[in-house]
Amino acid sequence: MRAGHAAVCLFAGVAACATPGQVRRVETQVAAADHDRARSDSAQRAELARIQIMQRQNIDSINTLVRQLNEAIQRTSRDNASNFEDLRQRLYQVATLANTTVARVNKLSNQVDLAVSSGPPVQTPADTTGRSSSSGIVPQPDVLIEHARRAMDGLAYPSARRSLNQLLTTYPQSPLVADALYYLGYSFEREAPDSSRAYYNRAWNSYPQADKAPTALYKLGNLELQAGNIAAARKYWQQIVKDYKQSLEYESAQTRLRENP
Repeated sequence: MRAGHAAVCLFAGVAACATPGQVRRVETQVAAADHDRARSDSAQRAELARIQIMQRQNIDSINTLVRQLNEAIQRTSRDNASNFEDLRQRLYQVATLANTTVARVNKLSNQVDLAVSSGPPVQTPADTTGRSSSSGIVPQPDVLIEHARRAMDGLAYPSARRSLNQLLTTYPQSPLVADALYYLGYSFEREAPDSSRAYYNRAWNSYPQADKAPTALYKLGNLELQAGNIAAARKYWQQIVKDYKQSLEYESAQTRLRENP
């Protein structure tokens, strides 16, 4: 536009003194310049339109790729979730079967141990030496107690109970009978709390002067506390505070009483 305007001004300035031929030449030059400018503007607009079309095509391609990726991710997630759920169900079934098997074995072991312990003891005079039996020499009471303790440390409770029941059967007058009753109660705490209570009560009632008597009382209180019987638990702890002031459980029983009013 500025070039055309300048040409017009130039034409206006020289029109007064220019010949008709000169005027026509100037007009022809101006027209040619306008035509070239129009053609250049059209080419620029066409190039801009082409670039805009390419941009839209690129954006559409990117959106399509993103959508495809999202669909692939969601499909993979669903497949993985399904596989994981199937694996979790299989593991749960295996764990349930294993727990059921262990529970059945423990129940059978407890039944055997209870049957052995509830049977009539062999009435033989007590002595301090090993006893003879059909299977050989029976170890002395302290050896049986030590074996039972080591077995319980290794969670081999059935083996511990066999040693303890052997002590009760072979050495019913031994000073370690109270200990055997206490350890039998301890071996049943997790698997059969009722059996544990029965042995602890025997240890305390039958041998109130034994070292394990206040310990059995304290354990009885704990069992009742776990069962929600606070009143019964307090009676056991109060018995310790009343009758076993020199025992190791005396302060613990006082603490329990304060914590469970």
